[in-house]
Amino acid sequence: RVEHRLFPWRLTAEMAELVKTPAGCRTAASRIRRSALVLRLSSVACCFDFVAALPSNRDPWDAPGVAGLAGEQGALSGTPAQFGHQLSGSHAQQGPIMIGGMEFSREDDIGNMEKLSNLFGQVFYTMILSPGNSGAADTWSSLSSDIWAISQHAMQVPSLALAAAMCLYNYFWWEGPHNSEPNAQSGVQAAELMHLAVVHARCNDPNLPAIDFYIQQCHLRWRYLVMLAGETARHLTLQKREMLLGARLFARLRSYFQEMRRLPNLELIYGLSTHEVNFNMDYYPAAVMRHGPVWKNPTQDVPIASFLEANYLTIRGEIDAILASGSTFESLDERTRNAETQFGPRGDDWLTAYMFRKGEAIPEVCAHAPKTCQLLQTRPEIANCRMGGSGAGFLRMRPGGRLKPHFGNAPRLSVHLGLIVPDGEIRMQVGYESVRWEEGKVIVFDDTFIHQVVHNGNEPRFVMNVWMCHPCDPSDGKLPGQVPPEYCNGAVGAMTRLGLQPLPPQS
Repeated sequence: RVEHRLFPWRLTAEMAELVKTPAGCRTAASRIRRSALVLRLSSVACCFDFVAALPSNRDPWDAPGVAGLAGEQGALSGTPAQFGHQLSGSHAQQGPIMIGGMEFSREDDIGNMEKLSNLFGQVFYTMILSPGNSGAADTWSSLSSDIWAISQHAMQVPSLALAAAMCLYNYFWWEGPHNSEPNAQSGVQAAELMHLAVVHARCNDPNLPAIDFYIQQCHLRWRYLVMLAGETARHLTLQKREMLLGARLFARLRSYFQEMRRLPNLELIYGLSTHEVNFNMDYYPAAVMRHGPVWKNPTQDVPIASFLEANYLTIRGEIDAILASGSTFESLDERTRNAETQFGPRGDDWLTAYMFRKGEAIPEVCAHAPKTCQLLQTRPEIANCRMGGSGAGFLRMRPGGRLKPHFGNAPRLSVHLGLIVPDGEIRMQVGYESVRWEEGKVIVFDDTFIHQVVHNGNEPRFVMNVWMCHPCDPSDGKLPGQVPPEYCNGAVGAMTRLGLQPLPPQS
């Protein structure tokens, strides 16, 4: 029996080997105690029982484990209901695949992903995310029947695996509508499907040309795979206390890393854990390796950080005025927010009032915060930044809110100025680091690492957010003649070497 408050995933693989002997058990316990964790092994015999239950090297994730998870919720049976259709076209017949009256390809899985996401998104945004929608539970039930039928079909038709995996992640990360409990069943299935999508696109083939590796979005597939498997395994182990299922998924994750290490695309492997995977490595690996997920000297290394801190009182005054005017902030969110996938379990967990997008000011918001907009307009990191994922504005996080593990768009950095930070457990996990906001202070972090937010306080949290062009970008977000900082010198990322442009951000 293992009890813990924090259990880094990378220790699990070591423990699986260590606890095969009594001496190893004692070593494992000692190591974890030194890591300030709470571990209780009730007996050496129990320790051996734990290891005996681990999967063998031949079959690290056995089918009964998945079936056991599915059987508890009864979601793996039935036919799609929400779109009023039947899945058609068997794998053996090689005929067309029809879902929701739309034809899907047996080869182009990226096109399939876009189509399926549109089908689910049309219903999801209008029926599920609205906190006051009384029919959300019924709609969720129907959509769940759809996605599980499609997921079963995708296990036999690999061209649907990417679409099904991303829909599970985008729309079914949580247990249900307005439920803040992650859905372990969705995470497990999404990871299995994503690995199938990796194989379908030959992303595990060491001989795949580098240019094809990126065009096929293999760098996205692999990183999403390790995030899905790693975060679901952590949840099963830490929150659910499902040690056996968590260990199986950790073992599966270890096998994914072993596959990745055989590939020539070294940017995929930065460090040893899922929390070191990030997308800025494809562009500016020298800066990533020097600074990590959270930059330690933000006011020294990122000029806009000290600028924001110096103007905190002005910016704070304008957010206070907006909040004092009733529902103005909610109205600005409706006008300026992109359609988001299921970042939080409720549509109002995370509200935004953007002043800039891609270097362009948004007049509707600037009318309510004119001084802040004038200040931001003077900064090349914002006004001269044209990349698709750039912007600046106010962010609100509601009490009880959550943001699921996700990646930001590369290449960029995120800068947060704490504006209103109430007491309580309010934290953000970025890669392998955890931070808490302070009013008037800036956090600079690389949001292309896996990051997530928990708000267990009693009042809303507000920050000024800047998604800025990466300081190492030689032209975007710069003044004429401005050169990148010295910390950018070093290795060149694969996307830069190959002359590839970033994908447009998902909206």
